[in-house]
Amino acid sequence: MEIARRLKRVSEFLRGVFSTEVYPALRGRKITDRTLDYEVLNVVGGKEYAANGIVGTFSEPRDSIYKAEGGRTPYDILFYGRIDGQPLMVFINNKYGKIRGATRNDITTYNNLLRLYLGISRQRLKGNIHIDVETIRRRIGGEEIVSYGVFVVDKTGVENERFFLLEEVEGPFYVNPRNTMFQIPYDPPLRDIPRDYYEFTVELLNAVEEALQKVIRSTKAELLALNYIKDILHEVRGGEV
Repeated sequence: MEIARRLKRVSEFLRGVFSTEVYPALRGRKITDRTLDYEVLNVVGGKEYAANGIVGTFSEPRDSIYKAEGGRTPYDILFYGRIDGQPLMVFINNKYGKIRGATRNDITTYNNLLRLYLGISRQRLKGNIHIDVETIRRRIGGEEIVSYGVFVVDKTGVENERFFLLEEVEGPFYVNPRNTMFQIPYDPPLRDIPRDYYEFTVELLNAVEEALQKVIRSTKAELLALNYIKDILHEVRGGEV
């Protein structure tokens, strides 16, 4: 519960920064999907922010696998610092889209989320992977706080902006089995108290497993169809049909 309450403080802190400093600075600017990350970082990059036991700085992504200049990072900006003296990292994805509506939107792939939360050094969960048990132990125990945030600027102009942590999202998680994307609406119902690290990662793993099971069932059905077509071809060639 203590980890969850810390995450709530983190969310309130960052929501305040984005609603009172970032969004007002963006108003009146011509924003696109391509320019949003630059514009946000131009407002907060390199500045130190502190309040309510939280102190930290925004920077561009720090990732050993992806390069920011390649445009393929699993998040757009990083907030790193401390909360109550403990290390804090929040990976933040900037989005430019329609806030209203229940349509699910791509956030990032489940591989990216699992890698960031579990400290996995490989890009995809294939073959033998190294799990840093000490990292997981620190995060479950609250000695290190990690989270993933989403900042949305409304492209229609009807709404303004939204900021939330994935741990705050209410309801079951969904992973698209076709493109492995973790998907949520841009204005999802939020929990009063966020999930803690353990609860979030387990829910994420359950969503991934469900998506992969759908892929397996779909693949089996396609294999049956392919075999049926081959049987027909063999029968026609042999003059049996």
